[in-house]
Amino acid sequence: MGADSIPEVPLPLAAEQAERMSQRQIKKHHVAMMLLHWFNAVVWLAELITGTALVVSSHYRVMPYWYLHIVEGVFGTKANMLRFHITVGVTWIVVFAVYAVFGFRTYIRTKVLHGVHIHEQPLWRRALALQCILFQSEEVCLDADDLRWLKTRALRILGRSNEPLPPQGIYNAGQKLFAWLVYLAIPVIMATGLVMSYHLIATTVVAWAIVLHFLAVGFVVSGLMIHVYMGAVFPEEKPAFFSMITGMVNELYAYRHHFKWWKEVKMQEREWKQAMEEGSEKSELAESGSPPAPTDPLATAVPLPRRGLAGFLERVFRRPEYWPPYVAGVGLGLTLLATFILMGEGLGASGGFTRYLVALIAWIAPSYAVHSSYWSNYLQPGQSPLIAFLVFELIGVAVGGFVSGWLARRVRIAVDKGPRISRKTRYALALAGGLLTGYGARLARGCTSGLALSGGAVLSVGAWAFMLAVFAAGFIGAYFMRRYWL
Repeated sequence: MGADSIPEVPLPLAAEQAERMSQRQIKKHHVAMMLLHWFNAVVWLAELITGTALVVSSHYRVMPYWYLHIVEGVFGTKANMLRFHITVGVTWIVVFAVYAVFGFRTYIRTKVLHGVHIHEQPLWRRALALQCILFQSEEVCLDADDLRWLKTRALRILGRSNEPLPPQGIYNAGQKLFAWLVYLAIPVIMATGLVMSYHLIATTVVAWAIVLHFLAVGFVVSGLMIHVYMGAVFPEEKPAFFSMITGMVNELYAYRHHFKWWKEVKMQEREWKQAMEEGSEKSELAESGSPPAPTDPLATAVPLPRRGLAGFLERVFRRPEYWPPYVAGVGLGLTLLATFILMGEGLGASGGFTRYLVALIAWIAPSYAVHSSYWSNYLQPGQSPLIAFLVFELIGVAVGGFVSGWLARRVRIAVDKGPRISRKTRYALALAGGLLTGYGARLARGCTSGLALSGGAVLSVGAWAFMLAVFAAGFIGAYFMRRYWL
């Protein structure tokens, strides 16, 4: 199906067309959106586990006694459980605040809404225009197709209609309603939670905060149960669930379930191709001064990918783009597990560089190295500081990185920088960042490999605190340094 023949409504597909579309992927979610989604999932799970165990009195309780005993046994006392519940909730509020402040224009307000004049709209469309302005995102605004979708969906569930569902955007009407519920309930949950936790304002306000808190949480949990079922259990919506892991959905799913969004993506692809073709023609005309000669389509045809093991190896090791981050993450996790099993210790980086530096200092100034309170910790009589696993690991990382780049045809000398800075500025920023990162890693007794990965794998509290600090500093720093890259 070509870009020039995009239909107005989804048409029946032949088996061959459906197979081809099922093999193509479309980007649906940003990494920030996926991280926030799973952060929310973890927070809500922790808060529900502890919150339901805290709702207990001589007259009322939510969960059975065996559940209360298990959860209280994990935390030791109800006081510890309450402290954990409040700490996780405050962390959730802080992360949301940072996301709202620094990610509003990029991720929340997906389209700038200009020229939406409510007084010029018909009466039934004024509410639709108002909600778009309220949420500042067209992706969660209900339109006429969404209202018809809700009606048709309800009739089909009741067995009263066989009418096909109207085409939907990137989110269907049910997902939009759940987003509405979450958007409206989250501020209530946050505000009432703070009032309850720190007994703010007055006793009457705290009492009403408890009621509103429970009601808001109850509404969200009710919608969340349907959301989890539709995403993780309902077969037709499985691609939507996995899109929150990979960020991608196959084109066939987008065509059948989110046709309006699929059409928008195809229109953008067509505009991009036209712009590229026009730019290529102008470039050729500028160089030759004459129109380009027609080319043989058979001579420029892209060869079909090879099948079987050879095709798999070629796709993995010979493709110019990088591995998907989730595939690389799984590989890194398995590497870390193998390191613990085979070597008895985890991965690391800053410790290896420290040993290289110790060896250099011991060679240049042995007396200073031996009497130093810091460097002497790495020196043992009759043994070189370079005899350590991390030293050889770094050699393997360098060799492996070179081999990987060579196989993917990416080995070259280049300086990655934004268009607004010079190479000298880029070198200076890299040097300053490297010095601060190295000093910070030794101050924290580990880097993102030794402390975060290896420490996180053994559930070290310091590792999780370190990673939260790294991400927070990264988001804040990126906001102030973005002009050097954009």
